[in-house]
Amino acid sequence: MVYIFAAHKGEVEHLIKKLSLGKRKTSFPFLQYEGEEILLTITGQGQINASVSVAATLQEEKAKKGDILLSLGSAAAILAKGSSEQGGNTDFYQKRSEGLVHAKENCLALDTRSPDAEELLGRWFWIQRLEQKSTGRCFYPDLLYKLVFPEARLLTGDKILELSSSGDSKILEDTDLEGQSCAKEDIDSKGYSCAKEGTDSEGYAGSNAYPISKEFSGFEKLLLYDMESAAVFQTANFYLAPEDFFFLRCVTDFGVSGSEGTAFSSPVSWQEKMQALLQKEEDKVLHFIGFLQEKSKERRKEEEEELAFQQQLQNLSESLHCSFVMEKQLERLLRYAYLQGISAEEIREYLERNFWRKNAEKDIENAAEEDTGRGIGDDFEKSGGLVLIDKRAGKKALSSLKQWILSERTLPAKCDASENILLTHFNRSENILPAHWDSPKSALPEEKLFSKYRYQEHFQHIYVEEALLQSPETKGILQKFPKAKIIPIKHYKDVFNRKKQGRLAQSHSRKLILAKKEGQRLYDGAVVCQDFSESHFCYTSLLMNCPFHCAYCYLQGMYPSSNLVMFLNLEDYFADCRKWIAEKGSLYLCISYDTDLLAMEGIYPYVEEFARFLNQENALRIEVRTKAGGEGLWRKMRRLPLSSEGRKRMIFAFTLSPDEIIEEAEEGTARLSSRIFAIQKALEEGYLVRLCFDPMIYHPRWKELYGALLQEVFEKIPMEQIHDCSLGSFRISESYLKAMGKALPHSPHTQFPYENTGGYYHYPKELMEEMEGFLYSRLQEKLPKEKIFRWDSRGVDGVNEK
Repeated sequence: MVYIFAAHKGEVEHLIKKLSLGKRKTSFPFLQYEGEEILLTITGQGQINASVSVAATLQEEKAKKGDILLSLGSAAAILAKGSSEQGGNTDFYQKRSEGLVHAKENCLALDTRSPDAEELLGRWFWIQRLEQKSTGRCFYPDLLYKLVFPEARLLTGDKILELSSSGDSKILEDTDLEGQSCAKEDIDSKGYSCAKEGTDSEGYAGSNAYPISKEFSGFEKLLLYDMESAAVFQTANFYLAPEDFFFLRCVTDFGVSGSEGTAFSSPVSWQEKMQALLQKEEDKVLHFIGFLQEKSKERRKEEEEELAFQQQLQNLSESLHCSFVMEKQLERLLRYAYLQGISAEEIREYLERNFWRKNAEKDIENAAEEDTGRGIGDDFEKSGGLVLIDKRAGKKALSSLKQWILSERTLPAKCDASENILLTHFNRSENILPAHWDSPKSALPEEKLFSKYRYQEHFQHIYVEEALLQSPETKGILQKFPKAKIIPIKHYKDVFNRKKQGRLAQSHSRKLILAKKEGQRLYDGAVVCQDFSESHFCYTSLLMNCPFHCAYCYLQGMYPSSNLVMFLNLEDYFADCRKWIAEKGSLYLCISYDTDLLAMEGIYPYVEEFARFLNQENALRIEVRTKAGGEGLWRKMRRLPLSSEGRKRMIFAFTLSPDEIIEEAEEGTARLSSRIFAIQKALEEGYLVRLCFDPMIYHPRWKELYGALLQEVFEKIPMEQIHDCSLGSFRISESYLKAMGKALPHSPHTQFPYENTGGYYHYPKELMEEMEGFLYSRLQEKLPKEKIFRWDSRGVDGVNEK
């Protein structure tokens, strides 16, 4: 469902007619209009009215994540007096004492008589950031699509915006609103009877994209103002996800005034002028609403498919006499099977052929002869053709079904093609877009279904903490993205930790967040990962999330967002390392523990900076884990400012997987041949190299694939020069896998029928031992036992290594 909210009927009256929405006749305290996949609610003016109406509507309609919110209305563009020769740069927001909001950037001050000001009137803007004036809190809708509307920032206040005679914007006192009622019955056909003639009953505001300077061409400069949006966002976020929030505002004025040069100096009545401005770009708005309607229809189909799946699950569960635990196992198995292309009919035929007919035919005949006159055959017909006699038989059937599915099918390559955002240099177009695992019942991926509004390129928006806006590190990064829109934020968690985010949706258009890491920066290495006999084994997180996307990676369940956070305060990290070394005597530090820093080296030289630091600290050893490769990586290693002695304390740990696994589950990473090339060059440059066959990923032909992998490694890499290697099969914590299943519901790697031991999921024990044992025995042919580190799962509750 698409829920549309507007403060006054007059703002959307023309859209109601064009969309053929009918008035809903209910006792609901707010006016509502409905049509195909649309429910439009008139909230009334102010944040209280907005909050109450949004909450009441979404609660009454049982809205949930996946439904869409569209907030429409008019806005006022905030003007600032004072200008420079270039068009007037003053403080980005006016001081709070003048009724506006704090910020440290510059803004474009417009004169109401200038062409720039007049051109704003009647233009619709897509709001990228909302700020609540009374609290200073900011809210950020996800900006995933390429829309035809310019972007803007918006300030929500409790008072009407006034345009003073001197040309700047101020907020009217509360007394200006006293005695005004915006109840449903007080609003006329134009929607503004509660306001004085010649005034804006809402008091809105807007912004457009203007460069802050020649260095930062992406800053949005103008600010819009209204009295509802922040409240709409806050309330709706209890029900819906920010990826499905769309705030569109039309600039209709610069504050309530009849001053010369404003939209209201015309003899035409104020309401007529307002209507004309709102309809100026009506076609764009209508087309966008049509896009949202189609999107809603597709989601409704997905819901219907899920309901059908749940019904199939329930029927089969009853037939197998499943307990609660068995039913959960069956659900995971069925989801995995369907993603493998195995239909419900094939599963039922397998069970009937191997279990029902063998075990139940005779019992059905006997039962049919009983006095009741009703036999098991009746249940067979009722359940769609399958009945097992008892729970024990059902458990046996479930185990057999699992073995059949795992042995007979192969993992299909489900990754959706996508654009590269990093232009990395690993002899391959490295693609960091997370995989989109399409439902087997969907003919086309979502982007193609809604091709009119394609996804934005990755890093098209960069959020920057205000404290870092003028830092050299920030300037250097932003210069690499000249077309990106830069959005100042107070803290990275305001964007990264928002409620109800959808990782899968965000993966189509990932954002970059530049931040400063406070608090703890060094962490003890997880028990689940090998420490390689290092006494002071630690890791640090310089990035949150990884530029690559591995379908089995625990980061999919660890973070609430797909966006990348880059921490830029490296000197603080170095200070922590010095303190640790002073206290402990030495430090073994993994700097690329749960990400791939080398993939980001072209954006910010983390590894290079740590190499400089390594030269200064003789008691420090650094590990850099990567799935990158090729000549580009080799050139980076050659340029690292390290002495020969320092290179013996910089360990490059390469994760190696068969090419089939790379293609299916390690999207964006370098191919095996590229990784092997980089390993060869690293050894030539005098670096220590660790080979990581971890995690091993199950494939029905895993022995063949990993055997071929080892053969290629043994042929092309001088194993006697390898520092050591690690191996282990995939494992992950229970909580992470649960979150991964929600984030990537159509991935075979999140739906695999794992076993749970001590709070972590792993492959079935027999399979796990066979996989790891095979690799261990083969590695022993080339390496001494003391150089092979095998993960020991006994008594450990943790996650897989990257």
